[in-house]
Amino acid sequence: MDRRNIELKIFGLIAGMAAGMILLAGVALTVATRHADVRERQYEQTLVGNGLRQRGREVQTALNPYVIWDEAIIKLDNQFDQAWASQNIGASLGGALGYKVAFVLDADDKPIYGHINGKDVAPETYARYAKATAPLVAAIRKIETDPKKVAQLRAVHKSRVELIGDEPVLITVSLVRPDLKAKTRGAQAPLVVSGIPVAASVIKTFSDRFLLHDAHIEIIKADQVRTSAGQAMLGKSADGRRIVLRWTPRQPGAELLKSATPMLVTAILAAVVGSLLLFRITRRAAKKLLLSEAEAKHLSLHDPLTGLANRTLFTDRLVHAHALLRRKPGHLAVLCIDLDRFKEVNDNYGHDAGDQLIREVARRLKQICRETDTICRLGGDEFAIIQPDTNPAGVATLAQRVVEGLSGEVDLSIGRAELSCSVGVAVVSDGDQGQAELLRQADVALYRAKEGGRGRFCFFEPEMDSALRLRKGLERDLRTAIENEALTVAYQPLTDARGAMVGVEALARWHHPERGDISPAIFIPLAEACGLIGQIGAAVFRRACYDSLRWSGLEVSVNVSALQLSSPGFVDEMVATLAETGARADVFMLEITETALLKDSDGVHEALRRLKRLGFRLALDDFGTGYASLAYLRRHPIDKLKIDRSFVSSLPGNSESMAVASAIVSLAKSLGLKTTAEGVETEGQFEALIKLGVTEFQGFLLGRPMPADAIAGVRETVRAR
Repeated sequence: MDRRNIELKIFGLIAGMAAGMILLAGVALTVATRHADVRERQYEQTLVGNGLRQRGREVQTALNPYVIWDEAIIKLDNQFDQAWASQNIGASLGGALGYKVAFVLDADDKPIYGHINGKDVAPETYARYAKATAPLVAAIRKIETDPKKVAQLRAVHKSRVELIGDEPVLITVSLVRPDLKAKTRGAQAPLVVSGIPVAASVIKTFSDRFLLHDAHIEIIKADQVRTSAGQAMLGKSADGRRIVLRWTPRQPGAELLKSATPMLVTAILAAVVGSLLLFRITRRAAKKLLLSEAEAKHLSLHDPLTGLANRTLFTDRLVHAHALLRRKPGHLAVLCIDLDRFKEVNDNYGHDAGDQLIREVARRLKQICRETDTICRLGGDEFAIIQPDTNPAGVATLAQRVVEGLSGEVDLSIGRAELSCSVGVAVVSDGDQGQAELLRQADVALYRAKEGGRGRFCFFEPEMDSALRLRKGLERDLRTAIENEALTVAYQPLTDARGAMVGVEALARWHHPERGDISPAIFIPLAEACGLIGQIGAAVFRRACYDSLRWSGLEVSVNVSALQLSSPGFVDEMVATLAETGARADVFMLEITETALLKDSDGVHEALRRLKRLGFRLALDDFGTGYASLAYLRRHPIDKLKIDRSFVSSLPGNSESMAVASAIVSLAKSLGLKTTAEGVETEGQFEALIKLGVTEFQGFLLGRPMPADAIAGVRETVRAR
């Protein structure tokens, strides 16, 4: 039997089966539509039930800023403040969040504040709600007796829907907790009791979100619950009545049956008349469809550059691994990986080189991980690994292998690039902790790993959250201080060997309204890390320009960061500031670090040349502590070397420091450069540096940083001598 006969038999079989199946489909469709309607109703009820639980969690999450707060402990427990409660509990919950009811209970569960329908009421009004909230209060107090559980939960809430009068209300009882250092007077903390009408918060939300038809809330007796209706139980009242959300469920089966009847008749005729065409088209289309579907599915779940799982597949795998953890005890780990200095590869070699590096990282990760692990590229140079069925020791081993495997040089088509990475690790053994929280913890640990020096891994620890919040708060306050021009400038004198003032150095100062004076050693590195150093540098230079107009013959030194110097518009901004203030460029000595010279890029070199042509002079700050070479000094137009305080502090007794300082002075003289010694605090240091030939001096011995107004007076005192 040849191929043609075989195909004809297949065609006859398909045509006969198609006709028979269409006839059977007419009968089966009727039955199936009924089942479809039932399944649709069950699906909607499941969807709404999950949505109700999610809504409850959203309500509780919205309350967190008001109940996890040091000030709430102080104002509601340590010493009750009625005005504060009215503003931050009543007005905030009632106005900002739309709560109808808000009460505060003291440590003895007695009402001390009440707020209903946008107005403060007598605390005794709480009696109307006391019976409904009593079980929730008791549950919160039971949890409060276990400090470990309270610390684990962080936010302690209990919610339920209660019938207040004839109105369903979502009642939430929340434990007031400190976020930093506040403490309660006794063993128990105050409670915040809040209530939001269910009708307002549920019906419209769920009608819009789940496209529910004719959604409404009913108060019914227990024997009136209909299993055939579309409904979700919200709660029950004290007298046994049920509070239910009801709607008219969709009936896709009936709609399908109605629309499919004429199509069924047409299909029977088409099966008789067009079997051959159907056979051929189906055979070819099926092949193409299967291929395109498989390709599309793969692309939707994988990163096209590396073939690794993308964020969608990563989330799905994480949910699955988390679900397994609930059934089978063990540990689940998530590792977040970030390549160090990846941007430099893109900037120096181009995006093609960056893509090559990403593919090489993916290849190495596949070799490092187990087959049961999921490797994901989250985007850019960020990767993640899900390691199920593991233990802390195994996770540490994997993290170390990743750090070692992604370290060293990599051969690219354009040359060799240095590769290293930082890894953040989060491990969980409790299935109750959410997947999003696990990923967040790994990300926090990654941040700490990069902060600790890169090329390392770090496990998440609870105290990291507090440190991160503190740093974020300080960063937020620093941004505010810059926007409000709250930073000030102090000036430290520079003197010659006779002690006469020859210049000043402009130094940024920050007085925090709550924390007091913040050391530059804290806020300057913070500004560099979060990209604010350019704004601070520009503000200091502008202030120094105005102040320089008050002094004649004084050199004004201003620090310039590597980030500023590498910015394309930096020199133009300096020119604009000079024009705005009327200051002269030749008054200023711009102090740059060796880090800026290490880039040795054409952009940095050209910026320094332009600054010199404008009249600025340039000093190399903290000389001797970095990696600047003689070649850098000869390539760039440097006017002065500043001897770092680490060499000055051990003079004159330390012979090694004397030798280094002497070498720097000799190098400066041979290149025709001036020298300034930093950190001069004793007469012995001062005399030793004079003997070595240092030309300028700076330190507490000669003058501390002071306001601009004080400089003129100090200068006159020096002249009087």
